[in-house]
Amino acid sequence: MKRSIVLSLILAICCLLPFTASAEEWSDFFALNEETAIGYDEALASYQDTPNAPAGTRIELLPSAAILSGDAVLAQEAIITGDGESTAVWTVDVPVTGLYELEITYFAQDGNEAKVQRRLSIDGLVPYEEANNICLYRRFVERASEIGRKNSIDDEVWARQDEIHLWQTVRAADGQGVYVDPLKFCLTAGRHEISLHYVDQPVTLGTLALVAPAAHPTYAEAAAGYAAQGLKAADKDVQIKFQAENSAWRSENVIRRESDADPMTEPRSGANRVLNVMGGWRWRLGNAAVAWNFDVPEDGLYAITLKVQQNNDAGMPSYRQIMVDGEIPFDELRLYSFPYSDQWYAETLHGADGEPYLFHLTKGTHTLTMTVKLGAIGEIMTRTEADTAYLSEIHREIVKITGTDPDYNYEYDLYRTMAGLSDQLLHLVDRLQESADLLASISNETTSMESNYRQIIDQMRFFAEDVDRIPRALSDMDNAQSNLGTYISSIEKCPLAVDYIVVHAPEAKVEITTSNFFQRMGVTVENFLASFYKDYDSVGLIVDENAPDEAEKTVLDVWIGRGTEWGEILKELADEDFTPKTGIVVNLHVLPSGQLATGSVNTILLSVTSGTAPDVALSVDYNLPGEFAFREAVVDLTQFDDFEEVASQFYESSLVPYTYRGGVYALPETMDFTVMIYRQDVMRELGIDLPETWADLYQRVLPRLYENNMSFSLPVDTSVSSNSPGALRGFTMLLLQMGGEYYNGDGESSALDTPEAYKAFKFWTDMYANYGIDAESNFFTRIRTGTMPIGISNYTGYLQLLTSAPELYGRWSIAPVPGTVQADGTVSHAVGTTASTAGVILSQSDKQEAAWTFLKWWMSAETQTRYGRELEAILGTGARWNTANVESFFSLPWDARHAQIIKAQMESAREQMIVPGGYFTGRHIINAWNSVVVNNKDARDMLEKAVKDINKELNNKRKEFGLDN
Repeated sequence: MKRSIVLSLILAICCLLPFTASAEEWSDFFALNEETAIGYDEALASYQDTPNAPAGTRIELLPSAAILSGDAVLAQEAIITGDGESTAVWTVDVPVTGLYELEITYFAQDGNEAKVQRRLSIDGLVPYEEANNICLYRRFVERASEIGRKNSIDDEVWARQDEIHLWQTVRAADGQGVYVDPLKFCLTAGRHEISLHYVDQPVTLGTLALVAPAAHPTYAEAAAGYAAQGLKAADKDVQIKFQAENSAWRSENVIRRESDADPMTEPRSGANRVLNVMGGWRWRLGNAAVAWNFDVPEDGLYAITLKVQQNNDAGMPSYRQIMVDGEIPFDELRLYSFPYSDQWYAETLHGADGEPYLFHLTKGTHTLTMTVKLGAIGEIMTRTEADTAYLSEIHREIVKITGTDPDYNYEYDLYRTMAGLSDQLLHLVDRLQESADLLASISNETTSMESNYRQIIDQMRFFAEDVDRIPRALSDMDNAQSNLGTYISSIEKCPLAVDYIVVHAPEAKVEITTSNFFQRMGVTVENFLASFYKDYDSVGLIVDENAPDEAEKTVLDVWIGRGTEWGEILKELADEDFTPKTGIVVNLHVLPSGQLATGSVNTILLSVTSGTAPDVALSVDYNLPGEFAFREAVVDLTQFDDFEEVASQFYESSLVPYTYRGGVYALPETMDFTVMIYRQDVMRELGIDLPETWADLYQRVLPRLYENNMSFSLPVDTSVSSNSPGALRGFTMLLLQMGGEYYNGDGESSALDTPEAYKAFKFWTDMYANYGIDAESNFFTRIRTGTMPIGISNYTGYLQLLTSAPELYGRWSIAPVPGTVQADGTVSHAVGTTASTAGVILSQSDKQEAAWTFLKWWMSAETQTRYGRELEAILGTGARWNTANVESFFSLPWDARHAQIIKAQMESAREQMIVPGGYFTGRHIINAWNSVVVNNKDARDMLEKAVKDINKELNNKRKEFGLDN
């Protein structure tokens, strides 16, 4: 009975009419965003004649004086904002025109442990782009009882981190750590409205204040003050040494102690892992902070020496802002540079003359805080972003004349048709030269990035000498633009690892031990020998003392089809959280993704046929659960009592591909989405509104694009010979919007012989045969250059643009796909192809209850959110985890507007059943497309042939599995 109820709930999706919405409900998503605010650099340039507010100025913005709206209330002299839209507005009287900083006192509420984000506007306008993302950070500490834990193979494991809830007072800064100082706001004398708008995470706000920018003494001034006060150096024997891994707190829970195998790190880590350093790659992003507490035995002047390593970016330094007891002691520590080195080294904080900085410390406890700032790297980033935008504008103007594929035999006469082009290129050369020189000044060796800059400079100078060379080498200009964008993403990080810190008397002899070649070779040999007896593939056992005894003997064999880093993070989470709670040990094996798919002989297929299948397989291809369910090789999950509760965490449509004859044979692990991506700056420049319907696309958008030698992207992978979601993305959305289906009933025959299906197929093939849409195009490259400023793409395309084109930040956005007008006047924006990967329990497992416990833990919102954050911490935004858990998916750091659009589009999605023989459907539709578009055959004839071939295979498979009995 339960199975039939579950099946009815899930398959009801397939029987519904296409998801529709009124034009009014969707229209906001199709409005071009307002023009992006100017950047902070441009704002600062406009402020150069405005003085700082007088020292000591403080204009308080009391909670009781704020006008609140949305999810915000006043309680106990504080503003409590929930996890929803809210705004707090203060009216202030500014006594004198000047530059002000905004001081914020806040208490981060329980959320999903992400940083709090707010947007600031003044008199209804965002003053510059960076004010859109004011970040307020949390604080995290390790659980003291778990520090030093070891597993059954004697490796130290990470302690869980808990958030410290406390009031903090900070000054608003840019969200990326590009700028060293807090953000400045230009306010004229008179009355103004200051507003804080919700972006992400709940927070309680105390008193805010407009204050004068902080002024820090130089070290020379501080040293003179020491002398004037008669301060003396601490006793020469005083040395306070503390291990960096034992931090007091960190601003993000992805920053943690790590293991370094250098034989001279303390404590030593050899064949058995010891977590002996702090930071490294995880401590690289702007504004990430780590703090340490230490006790000083006597008043006096002290020096500070750190044992550090920065070996991630050849030649490039890492920067930190350094505070003592929450204050920057002198101006030089606003930004301190740690040089690149591939070895550990001692860094005594010092000035340009090499003399150590001295710090006045009183007897007692003090706090040292180091915060990532990008410094000169940030300046190079912002300059390169501007240079890339400038080159992009030049490139687009050229393409309007030459097209994207110029005729080498045609003379375009750019010297005449684009007067001033040579001067524009020479101006770009000067700008790039300044960036290359800045790079050279901050690095301690010639970096590959500097060399590449100079190569682009030579190339642009070559074009400037004779602009008529450009059409024959237009691809070189494309590549130059792409390379500049890549450089931005490659340098926006400042990793630093710290072994230990010594606070010492200036005259003390501090010994910092570093290793030599032979010592490092000894560790290599030790680890090699350990590999013969140590099982590196298994997660060691860590069982909570309260775990049931019988569970301690349960070992699950789990396979995951992803990269090594993905598997390692899952191992760590299971080791840290799942095993202690349940006593179930996870023996995890990482396989290439192609080994957990169907369609060829691979590891998972061989294991099933040989009787050696794992208990659980994760990240399996979307069509594997169905193909294995047909053959009774995977477990029907509806047999578990809490299945419905677990299934409620996902979109109902995402379960459809894993449903077969009343059972559900997998849980969705990741999901895809389909959206329209566009360059808002180019669309605005061309005067083109976004197409809300396909008719809008044909009538308004395509003609304007073609006038400017530009095009629209909706690619078709014509090489695909199986039922690939990507290959049929365009056809699927049209089929659903026009009321069609792929199959009749439970898959007994193809439903592509209906008038709705023919209409969709004809429409789809006409796009390429009659309307000139490119079937094959590199959408990422061409939207980056602006020559294909709009198109349909998926999660992968979205993420590629987000991570690999940082120079386009704020200049692109997304919208729902164009829709089809229905008979009642509404517009359907339905899409399909959301299936991605799944997790299954193999039928051969004799530990199915334990496997279900693991699968529930893995697919839960808490675990998926932690996993996603860990991935981004290590691999960057490019590894953003597209979890199928809805709560977890929207807890990731999406742009707020983008999240709304993705959510609306996902709610309009309808997935298709995986049916016996269904793998032929995609193949025959693609064959029909090729016949119509490439060979100019009749659409109706080719679709009818495809339906006949599809039905033949469906009938054969139904007979094979006895489904018609």
